[in-house]
Amino acid sequence: MSKKFGLKLTAGLLSAALALTAFSACGGEEEPAAETTTAPVTEAAAGPANPLTGEEIRAEAVGKRPVAIMVENSPQARPQWGLSTPDIVIEGLAEGGITRMMWLYADTADIPSQVGPTRSARHDYVELAEGFDAIYVHFGGSTYAYDTIKSDDVDDIDGMYDGAYFARDKSRNVASEHTAYTTGVNIIEAITEMEIREELADGYAAPFTFASEKRTLSGGACTSIFAEFSDDYTHTFRYNAEDGLYYNYMNSSEMKDADGTTMAVANVLVLYTDVSRVSGSSSGHVDWDLQSGTGVYVSNGTYQNIRWSKGTSSNADAPLVLTDESGATLELNTGKSWIGFVPTANSGLTTIA
Repeated sequence: MSKKFGLKLTAGLLSAALALTAFSACGGEEEPAAETTTAPVTEAAAGPANPLTGEEIRAEAVGKRPVAIMVENSPQARPQWGLSTPDIVIEGLAEGGITRMMWLYADTADIPSQVGPTRSARHDYVELAEGFDAIYVHFGGSTYAYDTIKSDDVDDIDGMYDGAYFARDKSRNVASEHTAYTTGVNIIEAITEMEIREELADGYAAPFTFASEKRTLSGGACTSIFAEFSDDYTHTFRYNAEDGLYYNYMNSSEMKDADGTTMAVANVLVLYTDVSRVSGSSSGHVDWDLQSGTGVYVSNGTYQNIRWSKGTSSNADAPLVLTDESGATLELNTGKSWIGFVPTANSGLTTIA
């Protein structure tokens, strides 16, 4: 089987019959399977479709801009409030080997009563949000992020200046920077009161293509995939054949929502990007090459190698494009997704079992 793009395939890929037994992606150490706490993967929507999941969406949300919320992922921020609720979670390096997340919602009604901890903007996430024509929600930001927001005229809701739409939860006894959160109601109010455009711009209505029936991917079986951002930020997604979802284990521990639900998604996409330190950054901020790259798509107990493209900083509002190796549009299975922009230098550490 293929070993393209630095994938290490473990000997003897596990069959779907073994999907309920979870294994460590690195060494085969047996661990308990995740509990089923999320609805099964569904077929494509018969009515109006959520452009981020392919599932049904409220008619009132059709044609509306998505919301992209920056969420912290340091140990002090875990478990996050609302982790299991986004349509898409995008994760990548921020600085110093830590990752940050951007949560995307196609329908503001799906944003829960507590989301966070909300954290500061980074320019790569701003550019990715632009590619969805999303309303960008954050609490502060790096100089480079603010420069991008200003130069690209990005519609944003910022806790540093729009504090009325944020609050703090001090129940965890952690430093103040780990306590900020927002709510769905607050975001809806902010969009109205700040007179932010709600209708999607032309060209952004269908960022992804979804299969009409659940796909079995061409690369072979995949009951777990391991990906590494840095030594302290790794993920293993383990497949549960009962509900067709991949459960997220961060640094070998279940990644749980604050309500105790393990994060689970139908689609896992590991996209490789060159990561470099921003010249002159005293904080070690990094820059992702968002022009194009390779990756791996995992779904329905299987995987395939893929390609992705977006553009350069001169056209930061270009959408994210996913294709198969031949260049044909990639068809995703319906359901929620995790998209990890992993350093190309770590592509050889990606492990499929």
